[in-house]
Amino acid sequence: MRALALLLISAVFPVSSAFGWGCEGHQMIALIARAHLTAAAAAAVDTLLRQNPIASNINVFCKDAPDDLMAQSADWADDVRNMENNGEQHYIDIPLAVAADAANSTEVMQWCKPVNGKPGCVLSAIDFNEAILIDPVYTPAQRTRALRYLIHFVGDLAQPLHSTDNHDRGGNCTAMHFPREEKLDNLHTIWDTRIIAKDLADRGLTRPQYAATIDRDFAGHWPEWGTAKPDALAWAWQSHALALSTTYGKLQPGIPVAPASAGIADPAACDAGKSAVEAEHISIGDDYLKAAVPAIREQLARAGYELAGLLNQTLK
Repeated sequence: MRALALLLISAVFPVSSAFGWGCEGHQMIALIARAHLTAAAAAAVDTLLRQNPIASNINVFCKDAPDDLMAQSADWADDVRNMENNGEQHYIDIPLAVAADAANSTEVMQWCKPVNGKPGCVLSAIDFNEAILIDPVYTPAQRTRALRYLIHFVGDLAQPLHSTDNHDRGGNCTAMHFPREEKLDNLHTIWDTRIIAKDLADRGLTRPQYAATIDRDFAGHWPEWGTAKPDALAWAWQSHALALSTTYGKLQPGIPVAPASAGIADPAACDAGKSAVEAEHISIGDDYLKAAVPAIREQLARAGYELAGLLNQTLK
């Protein structure tokens, strides 16, 4: 999958480009979910997380998390990613060229094949960990691991470049400019962290304050996104559609949609794609941000509501 190319391009692009959302995004999704947990689910979540704290030997990257157990757990799956050797569980590489119709939906597992007997993409990882969390046969420590993975993976799935590939390693094999910056960045990092961080700074808000404003702005969608039966496949296709319409679709000049048959870019193809996009001199401008910021805010709200709905129905 993406692992080899990500190792090679990390010397050029920030390490965070391998992840879905940064500290801010994942933590705000957790805070939004927290606000919509039932009393029973909130008590179960807090009991598990409090009684089974993150191991002291884990190198925690996000050191300034809000004072909330879910928010403090939101980035744990990235912290242990190399230790657990499960990077493929954070995304699903559905080609950008593939439309979300009924036929393709039934064939999605072709991009989610098991790896060494373990879940092979974020969809199967969500199902796997939900089954552990709901089953009392597992120990509290095992159920807590599953909970931390779910808090993270539901957030990952809402990042459009974690449900989409355009023969570019989920936007990693690109080269474009963020506003008023000379150095090159990549599309994945821009959606992971750069746009959120800029909007946070522009609004002068803390992460809890930003999460609260998003929750208020999208509260009317709670019945639609938070109370339906959890459906990770539908979440993936919604995120994939956003990648087509906005993440890639609003770039000027545009990036061609690669044929679905192109597959996952190897290191040579990644370098070639990066050079080709660089030659287009794409800059993230105000028009792009006017489309991307509202879309990202909606994705954070949607993921928070979907996570809360999943936990409410799992921890009754």
